[in-house]
Amino acid sequence: MLNIDEPSDRQPNWPFLRLGFRPFFLLGTFFSIVAIGLWGSFFLGQISFTPHGNPLWWHGHEMIYGFVMAIVAGFILTASQTWTGQPSIKGKALGLLVLLWLIPRVLLIQRQWFPLELVAAIDLLFAPSVAWILGKQVIAVKQWRNFAFIPIFLLLSIANALSYYGVITRDLALVTQAFHGASILMVTIVALIGGRVVPFFTDRATTWQRVESLAWLEKLTFISLILLFAANIIGNALTIQIMAMIAGTTLLFRWSRWGVQSTLHVPLLWSLHLSYLFIPVGLLLMAIGLNFSAGLHAMTVGGLGGMILAMMARVSLGHTGRNLVPPKPVILGFGFILIAATSRVLAALLPQQFSLWLAIAILSWISAFASFFICYMPILLKPRVDGRPG
Repeated sequence: MLNIDEPSDRQPNWPFLRLGFRPFFLLGTFFSIVAIGLWGSFFLGQISFTPHGNPLWWHGHEMIYGFVMAIVAGFILTASQTWTGQPSIKGKALGLLVLLWLIPRVLLIQRQWFPLELVAAIDLLFAPSVAWILGKQVIAVKQWRNFAFIPIFLLLSIANALSYYGVITRDLALVTQAFHGASILMVTIVALIGGRVVPFFTDRATTWQRVESLAWLEKLTFISLILLFAANIIGNALTIQIMAMIAGTTLLFRWSRWGVQSTLHVPLLWSLHLSYLFIPVGLLLMAIGLNFSAGLHAMTVGGLGGMILAMMARVSLGHTGRNLVPPKPVILGFGFILIAATSRVLAALLPQQFSLWLAIAILSWISAFASFFICYMPILLKPRVDGRPG
């Protein structure tokens, strides 16, 4: 169950640091708006931009390890309380963890501010820190089902180190492998979480009745994505296509069992379902070899970006004691993120119109996450409306 409850112990005075979802959702969202705005303005020739590495490396790195990592950490550090029954990080300790994530985000924007090696050393501490916090909770209650997230976080840290090493040594192939591998690992996390929450939420909010999950299908989902990650390390194009086909087919069949037909009148549900669909679509685009970038951005913009927006909208309401009815601008945001994903895929598939579709994707992404930031900032900064801790 991921309808996360809050602990009953004493909470920090400042609501913003009472649970991980509050600072990481808000700051991660704001960072994504800034990061996409800077990248888009540079790529479309509107500004000069001199981040560490180069603008292309910075864009890939910061969308994975700046934006997605923040939201995943915020969710995991909140959900872990329900998974394990153990209190999660909060207060000053949470504030220090947020700073550990935030400092590299600021320092990487301008290469003259700080040596890259020192920024890397700080940044590489974040994922292992999250793994350590989760690991203590999981091991305390011997809940091995959730232990799988810990090695994924450690693999993400290794991929991050390789991305830094690649940009320092100007090894473009290594940087590409590191970014693709990290994207697959993030998709693995979101696929695992999605398999728990999407059918559960659909069952709770509609007339659809959840069917029993198939153990072999759940295992194949995880194994196929991890094998795709391994294929990316090997670097053989045919192996990557084969594993992408297996993973994409598996995830598509898994998604088809979750009752999407019952969700069309519930924005918090159709947004989850349609965003998740971009993951198998992206994998299948990779598999047919049409354009790797198209498949990658279907998974990252649509799958990761869309699932993140929908989950933040729901979690932020539920964990602050509010009704699960998102503000109308955020419902429009759900539509914008789907437009952003579709446009980014078209930019890769239609190179002669690349700038047009990229501009649409950038503006749609910013509109989607700006709607969340504006509407949810008061929610995330204030105490729960029901007076409970959290």
